[in-house]
Amino acid sequence: MYLDQSSKLKTASAQLNEIQSWMQTQLLHPSELTKEETETYIKPSSKLTARQHLAIYQRSYIARLRACMQAQYTGLSYALGPQIFDQFTDFYLNNHPSKSYTLGDLGDQYAHFLAETRPDKDETVKETWPDFMIELAEFEYLINDAFDQKSNEDIELVKTENTDQEFKLLPIFHILTYQFPISVFYKAVINDHQPELPQMQTSYTILLRKNYQLGLFEINEGQYHFLKHFESNNSVRAAKSYMVNHFGIPAKKMDLFWKEWRQAWIEQGFFQVNL
Repeated sequence: MYLDQSSKLKTASAQLNEIQSWMQTQLLHPSELTKEETETYIKPSSKLTARQHLAIYQRSYIARLRACMQAQYTGLSYALGPQIFDQFTDFYLNNHPSKSYTLGDLGDQYAHFLAETRPDKDETVKETWPDFMIELAEFEYLINDAFDQKSNEDIELVKTENTDQEFKLLPIFHILTYQFPISVFYKAVINDHQPELPQMQTSYTILLRKNYQLGLFEINEGQYHFLKHFESNNSVRAAKSYMVNHFGIPAKKMDLFWKEWRQAWIEQGFFQVNL
């Protein structure tokens, strides 16, 4: 005699899905429950009621999510202050509950959320501090993404003797510009220098990953445009020509600039050999 286990497994699976769905709802959107409703899914113990057990789960879950967000957005937490950051985070998580198997994606919509909920969103004249917070959130998410991104790290770095034609940017290489000195502020925070919130000042930054280590480098406006053009066509000659034609830099002076930048960027590990 063979026992039909399929119907029993289907029933058990349906019950598990129901329990998981109920628990997720109570963790993300807590509601007032009666004793009977709670005990349908959680049993009391000799010391705690079912609702007290549920409350422990709820507090632990929110605390865990807050901790993850704080780790992802260390600079923003410092800039806003822990209490206001937690308030923003709770509001964000309520509107953007995690739908990923990894908490690494928890804050992927945070910058967009800050932009959508800024207090002066509908005003003609806007304050600058929300712009700083939004840019900082974008920057910190990019740092986390660059750290976790899958990429081949088995590469040959360019050396001084390599020709310009062999230059190619690293696989994970971001050329960034912001309205505020975001990178400088961020590095001051993580180094525990307790910086003041910065004034608006255009900044240019390189974020790269080499040998599984992240690097942050401040560059000037000319270097930013040179690298952006190089990124688009992978040609030193074309990038130099672009700087000469669009910014009126004499060709001989551009050659001197490139000689200086070339050595510095080789030492900082900006380039791999283009095989």
